Amino acid sequence: MAQKRRVVITGIGIVSPLGPHRESTWQNIIAGKSAAREITQFDAASWPTKIACEVDQLPNLEDALRPQLRPYLNRPSEFGVHAAYEAMGDSKLPKSIDPRRFGIAVGASIGAISPSQLAKMLVGMPIKNGLPDLNQTVAKSSEKFLTMKNHPGTLGALLSSQWHALGPVTTIHTACASSGQSLGQAYLQIVRDDCDIMLAGGADSLAGELLLAGFCLLGALSTRNDEPQKASRPFDKDRDGFVASEGAAMLVLEELGHAQNRGAPIYAEFSGYGETASAYRITDLPENGRGIVEAMDLAIKDACLDNSQIHYINAHGTSTQLNDRVEAHAIRRVFGSRGLKPGVSSTKSEIGHLISAAGAMEAAFTALAIRDQIAPPTLNLINTDCGDDINFIAEKSRKMTIEHALSNSIGFGGSNSVVALSRFRP
Repeated sequence: MAQKRRVVITGIGIVSPLGPHRESTWQNIIAGKSAAREITQFDAASWPTKIACEVDQLPNLEDALRPQLRPYLNRPSEFGVHAAYEAMGDSKLPKSIDPRRFGIAVGASIGAISPSQLAKMLVGMPIKNGLPDLNQTVAKSSEKFLTMKNHPGTLGALLSSQWHALGPVTTIHTACASSGQSLGQAYLQIVRDDCDIMLAGGADSLAGELLLAGFCLLGALSTRNDEPQKASRPFDKDRDGFVASEGAAMLVLEELGHAQNRGAPIYAEFSGYGETASAYRITDLPENGRGIVEAMDLAIKDACLDNSQIHYINAHGTSTQLNDRVEAHAIRRVFGSRGLKPGVSSTKSEIGHLISAAGAMEAAFTALAIRDQIAPPTLNLINTDCGDDINFIAEKSRKMTIEHALSNSIGFGGSNSVVALSRFRP
């Protein structure tokens, strides 16, 4: 049997509420800073949830995106393009790469349409003459690009067009598992020898009115409005929901030989991947952790590792009652049954929940944790009701040996993805 093609991470780009770049965000993560604050994008005074983690600055990339592509940008895709520029520049890919061996895989949401945008389209819209009237309204509207701006496939199309990637372009929308799965699909494309290079990640914004309203109705958001920086508290017994966030993370995945031949920097090896469905309910998880247990097992097996070799887990850890309890139980089933205690933390305690971008952001943090041999903390974890036998990294970062790590993503609808990353060894 031919040896499996090895995949490495050669570039990382991040736009987040904690910084407009990879290193500024990462330094704030390991310093234990929270990005939660009062919402500024709209007046949330009458809302039950008045807090979020918002991006308030972007790097200066004026004129970077080709002019004909700019009308198709919305807030999340702008984050995605900025993160992609950083990742591509970080990877130092030469212009001579074969575009047929270069692909794109992104996790993307349904968009960031605001009520004001919808109003511009709908107010005064004639309806008597059907399609002709609608066409005339759209043609005259300043929001005529609204549909394409907010189509889930637009970000992948923008990235492939900008960098002339002629390989496979994949868009995944499985809620919170989206960009974890996009990384997994990118990894598999390289392993299967379909590509040598994949630009993969995710972008999202949950801090706008319409999507935020939906999660308010679900009762999934924290209402700790008077203490925003204490609102996201994964695995803590006083958790009351997650904090909405926005941003993007993009990673350049590359076949090892291709990366070595050009002397590329290597953050970590993408050593394994596991993906399952819980096949349960849309918004609930099975109490026994089915699905996430199997996904962790598959990722470890694919990486040709033993459970005892996993040192760190970046947990999905949303700060919701059910998710945290079930994920902790799943970790216990995979590791605790053998007396193993890898370090566990949730960076959502600092940066909030980025939904479609969460998996890629947390995988990026996991790669940086391996690079620097330091595990980021779980803020606000004072007293847990998820089991004292879990080795939670609470309040402060922990210097530790991290040879192999997992990054977990659990999506609405029961999608589970687990990325296994390893310290690169030639």
